[in-house]
This record gives sequence, structure tokens and C-alpha cells, in this order.
Amino acid sequence: MVRRYTDSRFGTRSQGETLTEEESRLLTDYMYHVSAAKASGELCLKYIFKFGAFPRAPLFHSASEWKVPTTFIYGFEDWMNYEGAQEARKDMKVPCEIIRVPQGGHFVFIDNPSGFHSAVLYACRKFLRPDPDNESLPEGLTSA
Repeated sequence: MVRRYTDSRFGTRSQGETLTEEESRLLTDYMYHVSAAKASGELCLKYIFKFGAFPRAPLFHSASEWKVPTTFIYGFEDWMNYEGAQEARKDMKVPCEIIRVPQGGHFVFIDNPSGFHSAVLYACRKFLRPDPDNESLPEGLTSA
């Protein structure tokens, strides 16, 4: 059952690169063990989300209190709307960037791993360099 889920979600119907057979097997094993375990980090999801995957306390409401620079990363085909992050950014007192990665859905790190890694490395360099304004966005990524 888990294998059918990972094949359908991350196989031929994936937004970006299709997983190799080995990657698919590893992901299936991971999903199985996360689901079969008596307790895991995945259990927190029932406390974070209401029925239908709606957040109980949306981050949007607390973003103005955040004290660290923040980068939101979305896939171009993500079902989550990046415009919510744009609204949250308006009230934030810390630097905030929104990056959209092509050929990626909600699991952009699986759909387009190289694009996701580029976005993460860009975000880290931008906030760790002495002159972050001279850091340009990698090719293919879009700032929102």
C-alpha cells in the first residue's frame, strides 16, 4: 500500500524529476517506518493541523514576532499559496525572502532537488555574507 502511494505521488505524476528505483525504494521504506512506528515526529501533525490539513494556528498570525531572517521556499506547482507568505512579510520586522522553484510541487525537495538545494544555499549565503545585496538569485529560481 505504501509503495503504491509513493509510486503515484512521486513517480510518473511527480511535478519535476522522477525518482530512480533506488530513491523510490528508500522513500517507500521511510514512509512505511514513519507510519508504522509507535511514536514519531509525524504525530505532531494532528496537533498542528485540523481536518483537511488546515492549520490550527497559522504561521501567518505570528510572523510579525519572528526574530530571525526568514526564507520561504515554494514549488511553482505547490498547492500552498505563496501569496500568504507575501502577506506575512508585510508585518515582519526581520529580512524575509520568498523563493519559487520551477518543476516543483509541495514536496519541492523531492520534485526538484537541485532547484531546492540552490534555493537553500542562496538563502544561507544571503544572510551570512557581509554584503547580502550583492548575492544574486540562482538561474531558474524566482523571487516573489
